[in-house]
Amino acid sequence: MSFALPPVFRENLRWFLVGGGLLIIVLAYFLFFTSDAAEGQASSGQDGPPPAIVTLAKIEKLALTPNFTAPGDIVANRDSIVAAEVAGRIKSTLNIGARVRRGTVIAVIDDRTARLARDQARAEVARLQSDLTYQDRLVGRLQQLLKEEAESEASLDEAISARDQTRARLAAAKVAMETAEVDLGRTRIRAPFAGQLVERRIEVGEYATPGREIGRIVGRQGSEARVRVPIAVAGSLSNGQEVTILADGERRSSRVRTVIETGDEVSRTVEVRAPMGSHNLKMGSAISITVPTGVERDVKTAPRDALVLRDSGIFVYVIHPKDKTAKRVDVEVGEPAGDRVAISGQIAVGDMIVVRGGERLRDGQNVTWEDNKKSDNKSQQSAG
Repeated sequence: MSFALPPVFRENLRWFLVGGGLLIIVLAYFLFFTSDAAEGQASSGQDGPPPAIVTLAKIEKLALTPNFTAPGDIVANRDSIVAAEVAGRIKSTLNIGARVRRGTVIAVIDDRTARLARDQARAEVARLQSDLTYQDRLVGRLQQLLKEEAESEASLDEAISARDQTRARLAAAKVAMETAEVDLGRTRIRAPFAGQLVERRIEVGEYATPGREIGRIVGRQGSEARVRVPIAVAGSLSNGQEVTILADGERRSSRVRTVIETGDEVSRTVEVRAPMGSHNLKMGSAISITVPTGVERDVKTAPRDALVLRDSGIFVYVIHPKDKTAKRVDVEVGEPAGDRVAISGQIAVGDMIVVRGGERLRDGQNVTWEDNKKSDNKSQQSAG
């Protein structure tokens, strides 16, 4: 029995064979790549991303005192504006920056007018002294004549009155002479204490009047740290209380000398001063003062590097040692304590937190770390 293909199949047999071959190739292609992708997914599901490598530290309990840090500056104990006391044209002045001692002349006023006034006062004193000498003799003669009944009592009384008036005018003239001598001495404007002339507020040739500012002198001996703190904080401060001053990167202890009782109405702050002690810093140098604002208390602390700062808040990653996963815990930051800071939140003393490597962590991500004890043993073995 023979089987005969229809004429249509016989005529297009070649095309049917080509189409069938292409169909087999397409099916094989899809079967191969589909199974490969499934295997890849299975293998990735088994392995997953590698654990993040982190460095850990513990939450520790420390005794801290709440404090407040405020910026300030260094000021001299003595800082004065020296003014003229008499009128006159300025003849000379010291240069800015000159070192002066107490009594050093920092400016000279033309003293011709003052010398003339002094000489006139001296002449008036000499004239009245001569008049008083004559009138003393006159009163003596009249008293003698009165005893001899050669002169009346009225003449004697008149002479005594004239003598007393001259004596009073002489006393006034002596005061005027002393005033003229004082004014003459004031033409030499002197430093009230040892220091440095930091400002010159008048120049040679200018006319000085009483009260006109001549220069500013800042003392070289003794300086203080000056800072302004909020009135609420100042309520916990008192004279003699210990404070910490940070100046030029160096910490030093001092004690409050005074708390100014009157506060600023705009900033609501008061001024606090504390002695600086010996230092080589310039007046006006920036410093900061840390003042205690409460009593000592036990708080939970974490390294500063453990804090992760985001727009959503501040948090740390707590590590569970058993499953080695990171858990995000939101915290509130308190007082600093060196390289640590007080924190509060859903954490406990002894919890392990991420110090390094937490910037790219995700909540629930697997982590790994090197045990400090193992690393110490390895280092000791290598050293041996």
